[in-house]
Amino acid sequence: MNFGFAIIITVAFCVSPAFGAEDAEKLQVIEVKQGDTLSKISKKYLEDPSQWPALLKYNKIANPNLIQPGMKLKVPADLGKKPSAVVIYKSGKAQFARAQENTWKEVFIKLGLFSEDQVRTGPLSNVHLQLSNMTILRLQPESYIIVNKVDKNAKETIFTLQQGRLQAQVESMKKTGGQLVLRTPAAVAAVRGTVFELNASEKESGLACHEGQVDVSAQKVTVQVPQGMGTYVEKGKAPIKPFALPKPPEISASDI
Repeated sequence: MNFGFAIIITVAFCVSPAFGAEDAEKLQVIEVKQGDTLSKISKKYLEDPSQWPALLKYNKIANPNLIQPGMKLKVPADLGKKPSAVVIYKSGKAQFARAQENTWKEVFIKLGLFSEDQVRTGPLSNVHLQLSNMTILRLQPESYIIVNKVDKNAKETIFTLQQGRLQAQVESMKKTGGQLVLRTPAAVAAVRGTVFELNASEKESGLACHEGQVDVSAQKVTVQVPQGMGTYVEKGKAPIKPFALPKPPEISASDI
């Protein structure tokens, strides 16, 4: 069965302060809008309004009152802010776009992804993302994912899988941790330390759980999907009763 899939996945995780993979692309360029101040810009892009003096200094602006609508400002990605995810593997053709930009560029290793950044993979292409708690998201060919939100201290990170297929290896929940949310259009799945696979499309959804347990919800109905089981969701309908996944073929030494 093809798991065409639309789902939200909620995962609690421990935030690691040692998450220090550097973003090879250091800057994003933003345009000042009417009513913007350096404090507002610092809060939006650096999640800390008190960072405005550093932003002022970086752009070599003598007076904060000199910023005007239409002015371009450089915002260093590593100024008071850690990426939501870092690219640790890439094969084939894959592209990314920064928030509020329509320009797609080639993905590279150690690329840091921030709020509202997007990644898409081409045919026969893969991209692996690593989160702060060492959770791994493996984006499969012809997939499209968006980093939606990261709150201060990375307590919550939200991704949207618009289309395609994603494999995830999620680290276990810790009492001091935050929350990871993966969205697609049709369902909700709550995960606490598991290995699973999902596919996303506009019309249908499917999930295969390979380790741990996933709670899948849609239309106010929740089903528990344990290890070795899967479920399927049509948009606008409840998840079906979990079913056993096909067992992998057994191979003996005589077959080799």
